Amino acid sequence: MNPTAQSPGPTPPFMEALVDGVKHRGRRVFVLTGNVMDLFPNRDETGYSPLEERLCQSFASRFTMVRLDLSLGLGFYHSDQRQTLFDAIGWNRQPAQPPRFDQPETLGGLIDFGSEIVNRHLRGRQPDTPRKPASPTPQQLLERTRQRPGAALVLLRELTEMTREAADNGNRVKPICTIVRLAGAFFPPGDFGKLSELDRNRLATLLSWLGDPGYRAGGHVTILVADNRSELNSRIHSLPSSQITEVGFPDIQTRRHFVQHRIATFHRDEDSQTPTFELDSADFIEESAGLSLNAISSLLEESARSGKPVTRHAVNSLLNEILKAQLDGVVTIKRPTHGDADLCGYTGPRQAIQRIFRDCEDPETAIAAFVVSGPNGVGKTYNVEAHAADSGRIVIELSQIRSSDFGGTDKLFEMVRRYIEIYGKVAILVDEAHAAFGSIHSGGTHATEKRLMANIIKMMSDKGLLSKVVWCLMTTRPDLLDPDVLSRAPKQIPIFDLDGPDRKKFFHAMFSRRGITVAPDELDHVIAATDWYSNRDLDYLIREVKSARRDNPAASVPDVLETWSASKGIVAKRAAQSLIAASTSSYPALVPDRYKSPSFDQALQRAKAMLSV
Repeated sequence: MNPTAQSPGPTPPFMEALVDGVKHRGRRVFVLTGNVMDLFPNRDETGYSPLEERLCQSFASRFTMVRLDLSLGLGFYHSDQRQTLFDAIGWNRQPAQPPRFDQPETLGGLIDFGSEIVNRHLRGRQPDTPRKPASPTPQQLLERTRQRPGAALVLLRELTEMTREAADNGNRVKPICTIVRLAGAFFPPGDFGKLSELDRNRLATLLSWLGDPGYRAGGHVTILVADNRSELNSRIHSLPSSQITEVGFPDIQTRRHFVQHRIATFHRDEDSQTPTFELDSADFIEESAGLSLNAISSLLEESARSGKPVTRHAVNSLLNEILKAQLDGVVTIKRPTHGDADLCGYTGPRQAIQRIFRDCEDPETAIAAFVVSGPNGVGKTYNVEAHAADSGRIVIELSQIRSSDFGGTDKLFEMVRRYIEIYGKVAILVDEAHAAFGSIHSGGTHATEKRLMANIIKMMSDKGLLSKVVWCLMTTRPDLLDPDVLSRAPKQIPIFDLDGPDRKKFFHAMFSRRGITVAPDELDHVIAATDWYSNRDLDYLIREVKSARRDNPAASVPDVLETWSASKGIVAKRAAQSLIAASTSSYPALVPDRYKSPSFDQALQRAKAMLSV
């Protein structure tokens, strides 16, 4: 058994940041976002725990650990800490009668609830005072906070104040560390005027409490947990004593330790098989970047139950399934299996794209973005994916980012940055970029789209991301891209339909790769009969030939062309798209002579006019 699996795993970076913030930076409010629903290596022993348990392992020795939950209300992680706290503030005297307060949460009700807490506190100080009416017990006060977050906040604030007073009076009592679960549900984003009355009241209570000098003097700490920073009201981020800490995906050292630990547990279980892998565990650990430990565990358990190895396809499918659930399919992680060796023709554009990816390895020569333009179906995306794969970059594809159903643009970019952090170097692909991106200069662009574009431009302008991120923008209308985007994409590479001998070589190669033999005279006939075909149309033709040969193995390509042909419906538009690609190219040598005629400018204007209809 691997000895590494029997020792504690690496300390998560976010825990180091939290401890540093408390000990050395005097921070008192922490916002934890990111991979907060995962497992984390235990502090002092082997094994893994959820976030809240891991926080308690590090802070319970110095703080009374308190939980604030939207449904469960206020509670304690350790009963002995609760007892100690209530003893210190004099809250363990029992009243003669149970209290009354079960109406729904309202602003007036919260005031009444706060009065009861104060009465309870005052009577705790003066045990001989007559108790009419009776004060509620501490447990009853806690019970009343269930599904009543405003009441929970009122009680929590009073507890921290009483704790500070008890410490000032010489009692040995720890300050309170509160973990707020699903903090975005407590304190949703939005301006005060747009929040509901109860949301506004909760936010005001929180800000007043955390901004009180007594809170800071008491040494208390509040940790708000949310999936994404954008889910939490921005006023919390601006508190002077706040610190935003990202809980990242597990790094390779943590994944390695976790896999070894889980495999060791399977070995100890006589009724369970040991997980196996398509290649080996080292490849699986490498490929699982971007997955949580919970997700990795599910793959291992599935392999152990089924006896089937964990495949690369299963890893990528699970990753994209999670992304689809989180972002409605806006982000897809790709690991292209084709490279430059699988491409045919297009020597000039291929060399230009290769050089960009080579230069992006060095921040001194890297560029933030480049544009690949050309008509529909010419192979822009396929070419870029091939060179991204050869460069060793993970491909992140963005799509549907202007969908009316997707308003979380801030959440989108939090997720993208999260994956950049774990993958190191990525290529972000945006197909039909002119349609995906709005313009921040257009009066007709929605405010959400303008914020989206501002985020994209900000990321493209970030010098710290040079060589780590390269934006690959494919488009049929580069002239419609926002000027701020184009100014950050100094290289615009056109791809055109092949002609002459190059087209003949391309057709021959494509037929051969798909197992279709075409005689030289037949090939000339096919090329002449398909002079308007795009590369995508050629793929459709090959599929038609294969379909026809299921019924008639002797069917030839010319035979199929007599019964089926690609539509000419977008021929004129494709020609216009090619003219625009030629006009925006930053590589004059890549523009064919047929686009260099004296009447080019007039043809270009006609093309734009036709495409605008």
